Amino acid sequence: MKVHRIYADGVAINDTSGAMTSDCILDAVLVHVNTAATTSEYLTVTLDSVAGEAHDVVLYKIDLAAASTTDIVITPSDLNVPLLTGDALKTTYANTDKRRIGMTYLLR
Repeated sequence: MKVHRIYADGVAINDTSGAMTSDCILDAVLVHVNTAATTSEYLTVTLDSVAGEAHDVVLYKIDLAAASTTDIVITPSDLNVPLLTGDALKTTYANTDKRRIGMTYLLR
């Protein structure tokens, strides 16, 4: 199992995982926010395709304020996305409310 973690303590998230070194499967995404957001903005996870920008796909997008949640678990039934060697995962969130956010990607 491969793990990629992101930690943002009151700052925006603009993270791209390193390119996958071998084909793998995105099994799960785990997100924890210390306090529910109040500003409407999207946490977005995008497949940054090795085949180029025309093949990039948004895998998950959620307005944390609208969802009024502090924990998100996206499981294989929601994902199970194959990633090719050279693909990457891009994560963005403006974090205007300056929340502390921890994210974990689980890959096999």
